[in-house]
Amino acid sequence: MNSPDAEAEEAGTACLLGLVRSLVTTHVSWKPLFIGAVITDGERIRLYFRSPERDRTYGVDVKISNTGPGLLGALVSPAFLANKHLHRPSDDPHCDVVVDLTEY
Repeated sequence: MNSPDAEAEEAGTACLLGLVRSLVTTHVSWKPLFIGAVITDGERIRLYFRSPERDRTYGVDVKISNTGPGLLGALVSPAFLANKHLHRPSDDPHCDVVVDLTEY
């Protein structure tokens, strides 16, 4: 992963702050737990979620410009992340499965 340019980093940081405000709440056992994020390039962010009942970590790739309420609602749905049709093998040491939601 390459370092994003300053403009992409600023947009990504603003997006991350919005996501953190939306996703960091009192944890309930049935919801995936947001545990972190990384800007992967000028257009994308990988969000990391832990699913306690499945004992795995999901890396979810999203476009910075697509992080609206619909996407955020989908991310906190345990059924959405558990959909095996969306899973891809991961070469990321921080997650077991990658879910590509860049077209969501």
